[in-house]
Amino acid sequence: MLSGVVRTVQAVKGRTVLLDLDGTLVDSATGITEHLSLAMGAVGAGVHPPSTLRGYIGPPFEAFMPALGLDPGQVVAATAEYRRTYDPVAASLSRPYPGMVELLDRLRDVGIQLAVATSKPESLARVILADNGLGGYFEVIGGADHDRERTGKAAVVGSVLERLGLTIAPGEDHRTTMMVGDRLHDVHGAAARHMATIGVSWGYAEPDELMTAGAVAVAETPEELGDLLLGESWSWTCQAVGEPSAVGEPSAVGNT
Repeated sequence: MLSGVVRTVQAVKGRTVLLDLDGTLVDSATGITEHLSLAMGAVGAGVHPPSTLRGYIGPPFEAFMPALGLDPGQVVAATAEYRRTYDPVAASLSRPYPGMVELLDRLRDVGIQLAVATSKPESLARVILADNGLGGYFEVIGGADHDRERTGKAAVVGSVLERLGLTIAPGEDHRTTMMVGDRLHDVHGAAARHMATIGVSWGYAEPDELMTAGAVAVAETPEELGDLLLGESWSWTCQAVGEPSAVGEPSAVGNT
């Protein structure tokens, strides 16, 4: 048994895993969709039941609200109303997925360096993780920061890599750093920083969304994700292409 653990530790030495927050580490759909529905209703943007908004969790609000009929002024107003009502209760409305704590223990115990890369405001992400007992697992918790002009997934991933002291050159066959997320925005944001992504099926993606976006694999359970991340060799390379707007995505004030 001990020899197996030693082999695993040797195999994963130097690996770093960046994980998305909403839909990957924690289930936050109910709180986000309910407060988003109320916020849009408060600015006269019509009725959008929470059940119809699940598929919009992940990207910045500015990226999808116009398609729901909101004009630019309503987008700004709805975003402000959402932040006013959701942020104070976000932690209590977010819960780790079953098996997630066990996964984090498993990865940490063999020496994998863990970090969070979320489009959520960084200050709010820190509160959610701390209140759910997850903050101590991560070397860096990175999120959107409008004051620092850090907006969109690619910018967040780049900031996390910088704070970890990691550099991935374009075209480099880099097999020690991996992104994990539940939406195509995770795949594209990581690809813009020359990283591959493993998708997770328990989040908010549409069927086939992750593989179509370029994820190298999709895990069905946290246990399966652990098996992928602890494999003796990461043979994948980044095949996805970052979206043209990936580095300069819309303002973080609208991120969930």
